Amino acid sequence: MGTNFLKGKTMFTIEYVKDLKWEDVEHTVFSCIAKYEEFNEEHPSGINATDSYAHIQEIWQKGNAGEYGIIAEYIPPPPPVAAPEEEQPVAQGTQTL
Repeated sequence: MGTNFLKGKTMFTIEYVKDLKWEDVEHTVFSCIAKYEEFNEEHPSGINATDSYAHIQEIWQKGNAGEYGIIAEYIPPPPPVAAPEEEQPVAQGTQTL
């Protein structure tokens, strides 16, 4: 089937949206799980105000209005942990080449 059936489709019918979470400190994008009537499975989605798809705009507006529940606050990832420096092996004695 591929994605040919999506060509020209700009709106999906939203069945439900859950697990909203801000993905940045500025609150310009949130992630969620969306279930659309056109699909059998749920879809992880990134939602922002500038997306041109009507169903994404609907999720953005309703999400910010609280219609899908509270959007969980952004939690920054932990800072990377530097790997301990490994000592390079040292050859002792003599080697015959």
